[in-house]
Amino acid sequence: MSEETASAAKGSDAVCVFVNDKLDESCIEQLKKVNVRFIALRCAGWNNVDIRAAQANEIKVVRVPAYSPAAVAEHAVALLLTLNRKIHRAYNRVREGNFTLVLDLSVLI
Repeated sequence: MSEETASAAKGSDAVCVFVNDKLDESCIEQLKKVNVRFIALRCAGWNNVDIRAAQANEIKVVRVPAYSPAAVAEHAVALLLTLNRKIHRAYNRVREGNFTLVLDLSVLI
C-alpha cells in the first residue's frame, strides 16, 4: 500500500496492510478520497501508519494486539519440516519446470 496504489481500494470500506506498507499522510488522504473507513494491520506494531493523519481523516486503525505463542511454535515446526522434506529444493525444481522423478534419493541430499 502506498499513495500510488491507494486508489485500488476504491469501493472498499477497509484495507488490510502489512509491516512493509507505508501509510503516510498522503496515502491516507488518498484512502479518504476513495471512501475507505478502516485500516486493518496484520501486525502488532503501527509505526508504519500516520495515526494523526488517520484520525484527521476519520479513518479507524485496528491491529493485532499480540501473536499467539502457539502460532510461532507451529511456524518453527513447519520450517523444520521444510528442511527435513527438502520442500525448498522441490519448489525450485517446479519453478524451473523440472518435473522429472528422481529414483535415487541420494540426488536430493
